Amino acid sequence: MKPAEGESRRLERAGVQQVITVRDVLRDIEIGRIVNLHEEGFMLIGGDSVKENCLYQTQFVLSAPVEGRSTLSIGAECLWVRETVGDDRNWAGFHILDMAPEDLGVIVKLKSQIDD
Repeated sequence: MKPAEGESRRLERAGVQQVITVRDVLRDIEIGRIVNLHEEGFMLIGGDSVKENCLYQTQFVLSAPVEGRSTLSIGAECLWVRETVGDDRNWAGFHILDMAPEDLGVIVKLKSQIDD
């Protein structure tokens, strides 16, 4: 997916080929599922448990291990939240602030698994 005109995203996001759920570690709740991601950010779809301009310590839970890893620990800021049409879910865009180098490697690997 290329960024729409006027968006400031520098890297192209890639859709994921497995289910990746996202948990808010501090509240111990699931906040959504990854729709697409890149090395600097991700978009998820979920309920109304995330708010714009808030910081989150998240855990990505992969449905299939990548490089022997089933979870990733990611610190991120929610930049925007948009309602979906026709149901009670929301889209949310996040900027990644902090992650371990090995977690970055898993994100790169997830992007490379995408079928063109």
